Parts: sequence; C-alpha cells; structure tokens
Amino acid sequence: MLTSGLRQRLQVIPRLHLAAPALTTDALVVNPWNGRSLTRVIGAEPRRERENTTPRIPPTVIGPLVQAALFYVRTAAGDIINARAELTELEASVEDIHGLSLGRLERYLDGLAHDGRGVPVVDQFGRQAHLAGSPAYTYVMRKSGAGRGVGGGVYDERVDRALERLGPEPGGMDTFIAPHPQTGLPWRARFSPAAVPYEERLLRTACYILIAYLSGMRDSEVKELRDGCHYTERSADGVVVRHKVRSRLVKGGRGMAQSWVVIEPVAEAIAVLERLPHREALFCRPVSHERYTTVSANRMNENLNEFRAQCTRIGFPVPDVDGEPWNLTTRQFRRTVAWHIAHRPYGTVAGMIQYKHLSVAMFEGYAGTSASGFRAEVAAEEALARLADVVERYEDFKAGVRSAAPGGARTDNEFARVREELQDLPGRVVDERRLHAMLKTSARTLHVGTLNDCYYQPETALCRVAGGDDRPMLNNCRPDRCSNSTITTRHRPGWESARGETERALAFVGISDLQRTALRQHLSDIDKVLEGVEHANE
Repeated sequence: MLTSGLRQRLQVIPRLHLAAPALTTDALVVNPWNGRSLTRVIGAEPRRERENTTPRIPPTVIGPLVQAALFYVRTAAGDIINARAELTELEASVEDIHGLSLGRLERYLDGLAHDGRGVPVVDQFGRQAHLAGSPAYTYVMRKSGAGRGVGGGVYDERVDRALERLGPEPGGMDTFIAPHPQTGLPWRARFSPAAVPYEERLLRTACYILIAYLSGMRDSEVKELRDGCHYTERSADGVVVRHKVRSRLVKGGRGMAQSWVVIEPVAEAIAVLERLPHREALFCRPVSHERYTTVSANRMNENLNEFRAQCTRIGFPVPDVDGEPWNLTTRQFRRTVAWHIAHRPYGTVAGMIQYKHLSVAMFEGYAGTSASGFRAEVAAEEALARLADVVERYEDFKAGVRSAAPGGARTDNEFARVREELQDLPGRVVDERRLHAMLKTSARTLHVGTLNDCYYQPETALCRVAGGDDRPMLNNCRPDRCSNSTITTRHRPGWESARGETERALAFVGISDLQRTALRQHLSDIDKVLEGVEHANE
C-alpha cells in the first residue's frame, strides 16, 4: 500500500516533463531519473514478466502478405490514385450536365467502338448484361455527358444496341491498368466508380501492413502518423541516408513525440498514403464526401483479413493454417517482427528485405528509446529463444549426445546435475516449469553459433579484450580453444564445410609456402575438433 501511494505521488513528475513543450514558464526540461520506470526508482518488486500471448503470424502467411503489400504500394498504387483523380473529375463534370443529349451519348458509344472497347457494365463485383436502370447505365449517361441519370426510351435502345454490337467491358473507366510483374497482363480489369473506394481501402491496408510490420510501431502509434511525418537524415559522414518518421508514443510515453528509424518500403508506403484522400491522419476512412474518421482497431482487423483474401486474387496466395484462413489482427505484426529478429536475425521476409537489415534500422532509432518498449520485447523473445535452445541441448544430452571442445565437460556436468536433481529418467514425467527454471541460468549466457555454442563467462573468455563489455566478441571467437565453447554433433556440418574450403584453398597452385603452412595447421585444428566430437559421442 505504501509503494502504491508513493507511485501515485511521484508519477506527476514524469507527466510534467511530458507536458514541458506546452508550458511557457517553469517547464521541466530534464527527464526525471533519466527515464527509468517508477518501479525501479521506488525499489518496488517488478511485475513477473509472462510470455506474450499474442499469436505470431506464421512465415507461410507473412511472406506472401508482405509481397502483396509491396505489390500494392509499388505497382497498383499509381493506378488507384489515378482512378480516384478520374472519378473526382467525373463527379465535378456531372454538375455541368443539364437535361438530356442523345448526340453526346452516340458520340461516346462511337468512341468506344473506335477504340475497340465494350460498353461499361458492372465490374468484378457482378456482371450485368442489361444496363437499363443499373449503376453501370447511370455511369454511361454521366460519362458521355448525356444526362445525370437514367434516360429511358431511345437512350435505352441506343445503349442496348451498342452492347449487342460491342459486348460488355467490366468497369469502364479510362485509367490505365499497369501490368502485373508476374504475368505481364493488367493486374485487374478496368475500374468502375464502385471499385475505386474498394481498392483505396485495400491500398491503405497494404500501407498499414508495411508500416506496422517493418517498423515495429504499435497500432495506435501507426495511426498517429500525419502529413509530413517522413523525413531523411544523413549519417555523420554524409554517406548513409536514413529514413525516419515522426509519430507519438502511446504506451509508456503517454503521447510523447518520437522519431523512428525505418527502411525504404515504409517510406514508400507513407508517400502513397499522403497521395490518398485524407484529413490530417494518414490512416482514416471516408464517412461522407468531406468527412473522414480514424480507422478503429476492429475495422482495421476486418480490412487486414479482407486484404489477406485479396492476396490470392492478385497472385500472392496466402495458405491456410491448420485448415483455416489465418485471422490477422493489428497486434500480431509487432509481436511477429520481434520474434523473427530474435530467432531468425539473418532470415528474409519477402524479396530482398532482410531481418538483419530490419533489426539494425529499428534498433538504431525506435528501439533505442526506453519508452518505446520494442527493445525489451525483442530481449524477451531472445531470452525465450535461448531457453528453447538450452532445453533442446538438454534433450540431446539425455539422448546420449556429448559435447566436445574445452567447455564441453562443464556443460555436460551441468546437464547431469539438472537431470539428477529432477530424477529425469526414462518413463518419468518431470515438471516442465521446474526444468525451465533450472536451465534459465545457462540460457542467460548462451550464444548459439554455426561452429559452436558459447556459454559466455567473461572471466574465462578468450575473445574478451580490456575495457570490453560483458558480451562475446564473435569476430575473435576461438571455438576450438575457449573454455566457454561447446561443440556437438549439430555443429559437425559447419566444421566439415570449413575443412572442405581449406582443402580447396590448399589445392590452389599460386599460394606461398607461408600460406600453405598456415592452411595445413588450420586443417589440422579442424580435424582435431571433428575427432573430438566423434570421441565424445563414442
């Protein structure tokens, strides 16, 4: 109770700091306690962290989803924006139409025949052979300038006769349709007036997917984006151009303005949003001709799943998961990218977008702020990944796999102690939570590698240099000599590949005697490691 009361009294101080830009005098410009949480300041026991229960989007879903979003932003966006401009121009021209004009209708129908086009009908939302009284018929009258609505009588006859002669054309608008990069054919039929807002909604959703997933911003922070939020800065040496966006931190920052470092696809998505109809907020939906409102989380979830269904129609099919379409929600994107950065730092999400590149950009800006919380989310995912790796290695130990290298015996002894304490014997079910708790100490220091695993202890690390931090320096790793290193059969392919590369280098005629001697010594070291792995598992 005392801690709770103290927290309530102290929380006014960081709030005064957040309000500093709005105060003309006596503004608290110093960040209280260097941004540390009140829990740490008052010495309260932190809440027990639990694993994030938000489901991660499976790789089979997020891959085609991002590819489809990139297609919309880079290929379809221009057509959709041009279609909106054509529709706006048509709506304005209707105001100048007075009465009926058969001559204008006939000239319009003759022009369609001259261009080899058909008579506009309802597009892929449903084809209708007879036009009279339909939305498509009204469009023909307005597009030709013959009238604002249904003409009837001789007007119906002229249109029906042209339909028999020319055939139907879905959509009917003039906007050019770009070719699909996979097929070389138009990516969709011509637009109709009804299709324009439909495609705009899908395009906004595509932009949301790229921004939310490739920046790690929360849903509420993505929706705080405004006109001019994107800008670029050069690095201190003037070589690297960094893309940044301005928004407001919502959770933890309580409305504090913040900049995020992003990658180029995010900048492209923002540029597209700024060209779509909106009022201030880039993510909005029209409720009338001049009125827009913010897209709610529930509405965005609906849009996301509508976009997922559209992926198949544009050539990027999203497979079902366990026999059902994956149900997308706004919260899944941040969780998924944090998991992939922690578990697959060198993986590829779509095309040439690398998770490693993504993590470097995000950690340079957004994740570097304490209030953002993204670095903490990635750290939590990394801890879970390390624990899963340690549990997997423990299961290997139970199955008889033993570790080589100087640190192998220490690791095996630790696993043996855990197994003995838990009485983890064949046919006996152990408490999984207790097992994880006992292995957590090893998980905190585990660094998984291709040639070895490092259970890092700075006092015995060969890679550590004076003044260095308490993390392994992977470029200086000596996996066959360091007492922190363990090598098992899972690392054998990496060492065999290294042996093959060394043998190919030795076969090269042009190397010097000194190089040949060094390569032979390196080959001998590799053979000793492989022999040690075999000996440990005899």
